[in-house]
Amino acid sequence: MSDPTSGLATEDLRREHAWIRRALAVLERLGRRLAARRPVEETTLTELVALLRRLADQCHHGKEEGHLFPSMRGKGLPPDGRLAALLSAHGEGRDYLGTLSGLPSLAERAAAALLYVHVTREHLDAEEREVFPVADRLFAPAEQAELARCYVEMERRTFGPDFRDAVVAELERLESLVPD
Repeated sequence: MSDPTSGLATEDLRREHAWIRRALAVLERLGRRLAARRPVEETTLTELVALLRRLADQCHHGKEEGHLFPSMRGKGLPPDGRLAALLSAHGEGRDYLGTLSGLPSLAERAAAALLYVHVTREHLDAEEREVFPVADRLFAPAEQAELARCYVEMERRTFGPDFRDAVVAELERLESLVPD
């Protein structure tokens, strides 16, 4: 894998977006199966939700909430504007993942899966369209490097040095279990 500390700090976040989108495609297939009352392997759904929690919520949102957004606010972005809306979407996503982890009805699980996919895709699009370009312009090269270093440190400390390889392997495995 390429060195995440080179270039813009958002490169790492954009890479994670690509992985999250792949996981969302699998969840969408599972959600549609649930909605159609077709069989879904519970273990696969449980493993996918666990991956989304680690990758999207704990890792990706952790980097944004712990580093990117506070740094952007430190540069003068208002805390009650776009960043607040994105933080709210993080919470909404956590709620949907919580529903999927519980034991709700089949219809509630299908709705939670498909709503999570919809909300998260819109959220990723908004970040790529409205937040990352601002961050790319807002921070000087040394600040970009420091943010990227913080991302790597947080990721290694929280998930271990092989996290990225493990995410890709898990994605490939889950995609093979839930083909188009």
